[in-house]
Amino acid sequence: MDADSLSHDLSYEDAYETSLAPLFLARGLLDLVHVAESTGMLAALRAQSSGDALSEATGLPGVAVSSVLEALEVNDVVVREGDHFQLTAPWLVLTGDEASVPMSATLASSEVERAVIRGLGKGADYWEMSSEERLVFARAISPDPFSPGVIAGMRRGLTADPTYDVLGSGGSLLELGCGVAGRVLSMLQALPEMRAVGIELAEDLAAVAASRAEELGVSDRFEVVTSDAAGFDRPDSFDLGYWSQFFFAEASRGPALETMRRSLRSGGVAEAPLLGDPTELADDPRGQTARERAVFRVVLGSWGVPDRSAAELVAEFDAHGFVDVEAGVGPFGNWRVRGRRP
Repeated sequence: MDADSLSHDLSYEDAYETSLAPLFLARGLLDLVHVAESTGMLAALRAQSSGDALSEATGLPGVAVSSVLEALEVNDVVVREGDHFQLTAPWLVLTGDEASVPMSATLASSEVERAVIRGLGKGADYWEMSSEERLVFARAISPDPFSPGVIAGMRRGLTADPTYDVLGSGGSLLELGCGVAGRVLSMLQALPEMRAVGIELAEDLAAVAASRAEELGVSDRFEVVTSDAAGFDRPDSFDLGYWSQFFFAEASRGPALETMRRSLRSGGVAEAPLLGDPTELADDPRGQTARERAVFRVVLGSWGVPDRSAAELVAEFDAHGFVDVEAGVGPFGNWRVRGRRP
């Protein structure tokens, strides 16, 4: 069927309202959230606040504050009671102590993703991003190790899964592609007996990971190695392993899995995260999860990272000597593939 036939009964106005208007609305609302966060309005709105108080706190004119509040209310970001406003329940969670990532980092990362997508086709890759952009992105995709709520949640999840008992009793973890180490630094605080080594190729990210470990007081139990994962060689040294496979391009994946298998002790377990819930993706291939995943895949694809389904990631583990490989839900509700070194 040609394009003229498909669009014959559809007016421009209908097409605009159906397809383009929601995109403009989402972008405009996200820009408003940026403004509200950067001016301190979101923080102030965690408690009931009047428009006058918000104007004084943010330095914005009263008429501007009023218009922002109206837009946020209509779009269910805030709720109004009389002449006072407060964040709705979802936004209280997103800006609260148990948020996995600070709102400022999440919003900054969205700008980096936008720039990456807009730069598609210009030949740029991960290493052509600025150091600041890499750091923004790295902070937003890993848990905030400075959040007490995150640490408490990490402790609950880890202690509920027997796989991590070995770490609780002084075992060691190897993470390939640790970035700024949000995940492993949170784990080290949740399990005070464990030790860990993080491998990170990007010198700027590795330096931040080491600095964060010092600031959090866990540098005596965490070593950051600035290296390609393929070049790391400490055989039979670790009880558990974590492979951040989203950041490994095709040519680097096999060598990384070889390093992981070689580094684990016999019986040691390695895991790698999956992008999205395979069951949900299969049940609703055009649902919210599938749409978000597809857009994020563009970012990863622009860096040469291949798409891996659960079955394909299982096959990668199998091909590199792991046994009992399976995909399933991890301790935090996230899907991952897990395999054991014989």
